[in-house]
Amino acid sequence: MGRIPLAAATVLAAFFLAAAGPPPPKVVNAADGIFAAFETHPLVGLGEWHGLAQEYDFYPTLLRDPRFAREVGNVVLEVGDAAQQGVIDRYVAGEDVPYTELRKVWGDTVGWFPTVTAMGSINLYAAIREVNGTLPPESRIKVWLGEPPIDWATIKDKAAWEALEKQRDSHPVELVEREILAKSKKALVIYGVGHLGIYQGYENIRALLDKDHPGAVFTVSPYVGYGQKDCAVRFERHIRKWPVPSLVSPIRGSTLEKDIFRKGCNAFPQGNIPDAGFEMSGRNNLGLTSDALLYLGPRASLLKGPGDPDIYLDAEYRAEMDRRMVLRTGEHLKGSGPAGNPSVPKPFF
Repeated sequence: MGRIPLAAATVLAAFFLAAAGPPPPKVVNAADGIFAAFETHPLVGLGEWHGLAQEYDFYPTLLRDPRFAREVGNVVLEVGDAAQQGVIDRYVAGEDVPYTELRKVWGDTVGWFPTVTAMGSINLYAAIREVNGTLPPESRIKVWLGEPPIDWATIKDKAAWEALEKQRDSHPVELVEREILAKSKKALVIYGVGHLGIYQGYENIRALLDKDHPGAVFTVSPYVGYGQKDCAVRFERHIRKWPVPSLVSPIRGSTLEKDIFRKGCNAFPQGNIPDAGFEMSGRNNLGLTSDALLYLGPRASLLKGPGDPDIYLDAEYRAEMDRRMVLRTGEHLKGSGPAGNPSVPKPFF
């Protein structure tokens, strides 16, 4: 039998590949996967589900890895007021900073209601300070505070706050362009998943970076599972052998894209996906618009970390947070007592 011509062999190969379907994604150690992404992208956007304890635990693991200070060196955080950049610079460099001054870093933010209260977010600053204490000054991790600068003492009405609230995506993008991309540096960008997903008509951080710097950012979303038990059982039986934590990619073009998103399956119980708009939201919630999934365990294992007790132990601080809540929403601060802040993490969903 004669040899098959090259053109025919190419056609046959394409046919068998198509018949075989899309390839499975690669599952690797989470830190290894993120550092691999930095080899081809100056920015890695790590989407946060605010309050997710396992994700908060992953941040210090990543930042303590010697590769982070050596190969990346910068982290941009949503949980800090840019007006306090000098304060956090001193703190992560090892200087003594009075707590009431340090607290302004996460307490005086524009977009958090009533303010940043997750201990996982607050402890991250201490973890970076600890890492920097082992490094020479020229090799230390630089923290960039991403929230627009605000002086809450001068904010007397909702309109003044709204003018700054509109800058919550454009301000960090300008920061990244000026301090990271223009200087050929790299940075880990830790922001809520809403800032890094793909939404129609919403120019968030991801959209602004993609428009002016296509291919610069590699986005990662945590896997959070489904609000529908049958969807979770169907999908999670295929992933039970994934190590924790792991990075899973690619999503688009792999078997994961079809497996993770099916009609009626969404991160929230009302996941019947009644219209195209909700479908777009669902794809973001399940991580399908990201480049990779951060797998921290099955949905039932995900936990909500404890909050900052300052919000109910410090009466003066609480009064100021209440003023800000009334200014922005017209309603007073509610709850936030010890009963709702157990020392043992509770289920995230």
